[in-house]
Amino acid sequence: MRYDYWGKTFLDGDWHHLGHHCLDVAAVAERLLDANPVWAARMADLAPMPTGHVRSLVLFLAACHDLGKFHPGFQRLTSLGEKLGHRRGGYAHHHTEYGLALWEKIWPWDYLDLPDEYSLKPLLTAAFCHHGSPCDTCDLGHSAFSVEADAEAFVREVAARFLCESYEQFREVELEPLSWFTAGLIILADWIGSNEHWFKPVSKWDCFEAYWPVAQGRAADAVDALGLVGAHATDSCEFADLLPHLKGCAPSHMQQAVLDLPEPIGPEMFIIEDLTGGGKTEAALLAAHRSMRFGLASGLYVGLPTMATANAMYERLAQGYRALFDQDIFLALAHGGTFLNETYMSGLCARQGADNDEGGAVSAHWLADSRKKALLAACGVGTIDQALLGVLGAKHQSLRLLGLCRSVLVVDEVHSYDVYTGELLANLLRFHAAMGGSAVLLSATMTSELRRTLAEAWRNGRALAGKNVPEPEQDADPFSVSFPLMTRLTDEKGESIPVATRRTLNVAVESVYDESGMFDALRRAFKAGACACWIRNTVVDVLEAARLLVEEHGLPADRVLVFHSRFTGADRADIEREVLRVFGKESVASDRAEKILIASQVVEQSLDLDFDVLLSDLAPMELMIQRAGRCHRHERSRPVGYETAVMRVLMPEPADDAPGDWYGTMFEKGQYVYPRPAVLWRTARILCSKGAVVLPRDARELVEGCYGDGVLCAPHSMDGREMDAFGKQCADKAVACFGSLDFSGGYSLEDSPWGDDVAAPTRLGEPSHGLRLLRVEDDGVRLWSDDGRGASMDNCVRSEVRVPVRLLSSAHAPQSCASDVSSLMESMPDKGEWCVCLPLCEISPGVWSGSGKDARGVTRTVRYDQRCGLVVD
Repeated sequence: MRYDYWGKTFLDGDWHHLGHHCLDVAAVAERLLDANPVWAARMADLAPMPTGHVRSLVLFLAACHDLGKFHPGFQRLTSLGEKLGHRRGGYAHHHTEYGLALWEKIWPWDYLDLPDEYSLKPLLTAAFCHHGSPCDTCDLGHSAFSVEADAEAFVREVAARFLCESYEQFREVELEPLSWFTAGLIILADWIGSNEHWFKPVSKWDCFEAYWPVAQGRAADAVDALGLVGAHATDSCEFADLLPHLKGCAPSHMQQAVLDLPEPIGPEMFIIEDLTGGGKTEAALLAAHRSMRFGLASGLYVGLPTMATANAMYERLAQGYRALFDQDIFLALAHGGTFLNETYMSGLCARQGADNDEGGAVSAHWLADSRKKALLAACGVGTIDQALLGVLGAKHQSLRLLGLCRSVLVVDEVHSYDVYTGELLANLLRFHAAMGGSAVLLSATMTSELRRTLAEAWRNGRALAGKNVPEPEQDADPFSVSFPLMTRLTDEKGESIPVATRRTLNVAVESVYDESGMFDALRRAFKAGACACWIRNTVVDVLEAARLLVEEHGLPADRVLVFHSRFTGADRADIEREVLRVFGKESVASDRAEKILIASQVVEQSLDLDFDVLLSDLAPMELMIQRAGRCHRHERSRPVGYETAVMRVLMPEPADDAPGDWYGTMFEKGQYVYPRPAVLWRTARILCSKGAVVLPRDARELVEGCYGDGVLCAPHSMDGREMDAFGKQCADKAVACFGSLDFSGGYSLEDSPWGDDVAAPTRLGEPSHGLRLLRVEDDGVRLWSDDGRGASMDNCVRSEVRVPVRLLSSAHAPQSCASDVSSLMESMPDKGEWCVCLPLCEISPGVWSGSGKDARGVTRTVRYDQRCGLVVD
């Protein structure tokens, strides 16, 4: 080369040659493929060429990924560039754009037998645009002329090492599927290859043959230390070996049905429908282990609807997930509050302190330091949002897809998502199926329409991979479809498998037509020494019920627990642990007695809670079934008078001539949470008619009776509101379709929306933001949650509560502490830019108050305490 080129610089002034860095990244990509047979198989299946050809092409492009750094403008970003002889050039564009432009300039068509540039475009974009999202080419400028010869010489040298003698010509569309995988692989390889711990600076360029073995050795050390070697399943397929936490238990019928399945020969999707508490999760783990044992996957990711449900699942899996693997595997937790989970954090600390497992500690901490990397773990639990970002134009989405495509995707509570998120989930299934992954979907209350939608999404994904998956056979009458049910789709067949069950749910339903009846029921439960829960549909209703129960009905405040979403991260984690301790599976009678929980929807799914009597506001039928499953969930002795499971439901009377605002007259705020009055009317009518939730006997009738064809005819007065709700659902679905990526379009700027994680929402609710609470004390201002590390990012997030922007859009800092507030915000890692920092002063023991303005500019008073959470007056 005519000049030296720096690729990485270091704080001590040393630097790493650009050519060496490019080879480091290629060596890491090679090691990732060698160490992960499933990834290698995915890449081969996505390519329209022989395995050896696609591997050589991808490694060649990995070695060329930073071609744009040859540009003089980049080289002169530091004073080092001038010392190396680069005296001209401005940096008008990012080096990724320069890479595309430089490739076009020196396009090696005359000496490399590659597909033409237009056909290669998807892979070129994947390789050169390795900073998280596609980019476009740019004008190189005149200064690039001085480096073109060196750039071309480097391309020639790596081409001689990597490329095959000849390649067939392909159409652009044939390489688009491979571009998603290639983009993720090169991003990951670049992240690892840029780590100075393993890749020490070597500034003097020699030649490919001299440095390549060095790069390969470093790459092997790095990939192995970071735990990115493909995980292997244990050889055992015995129930007791795979699920040791169920030692002594016989497999449920659904679990046995999974164990009895024939050997898989390709990607599969399961839809498992079974009762709440029926062992669906364990059945999914058995299905995932089966895929891993036969080499079709090398990990699993369990996605759940909320952080609370993800935390609960993490606790469950932590008991025995290691039994699925033949090596020590780190269990990752992926959501916005991972460090609030004590079990997770203590596990990380334990690995860090284990002297005999230095590699495991390095791997765990590297995977845990970013939610984007958490999906690369061999075993992970988190919110489904972390996976959904893979099909949105969010930065580094291809890295998420890369992690998922080697894992079995398990999605719990698939019935719980709205139309927008449900459409994103369907697109995720299309992507996952097209990339060769397997999936297991779990639900206790699925409609036939949702089952068809999810199955169709999977079939479409396999069609993108060139496979024609048959439709599963099932009864034409949705009311007659078996329950429990396993739906299984493979490339060869689609089948619906009826499954028996030993478990039943029989909860009597009592209709209550005014709130006084609910408070009477709670008082009676308290006096009888029972524990009870009232699930309310809004936070405002939760707080009001808790206040009235203490102030007007005389229950002791320390016996009334409140649980909803408007607590700071730290306080919510504490409350969640306390709720599980008092009402969970292992709770004891002395803790449960005379305890009343007033909660929002945070308790209705996946949290293993058990109450002597359950109260609920009226909600759609699938949620009422979920809530009923929290009543008498476990076998235990009950207080006198509470031997039978009963759910009392607060509802307006479902009369034939009910008015259009039938639901809203009783639930003024709840009508905006559940805006379909006809569905709610049918739910109330069926519950009143049945007088009980009896499963599995009535499973289909309860759900299909509210949503399916031939349902009860609701009063016509509700038609207008139903049409409004239907219109909004159509609009939300259109937004999801427009905002999500198209697999067939490849990794490209064209026709795809790209932004960051904030601009790519996985939920389409009303705008909200984090409210970061600050305590104003005599000795200064500090974060609400301060563990002694001051304004660390952990403490910042632990001190936040999420609120709608309409409630509070700005905060007021009293003049007496304004300077201290500014100083504290300046010390925060994010400077408080992405949240609202709200100073609070203690107005009575444990009660803090502050003020701000809502979206209309009206001044609002805010109160916060650790028992009731945030209240905006």
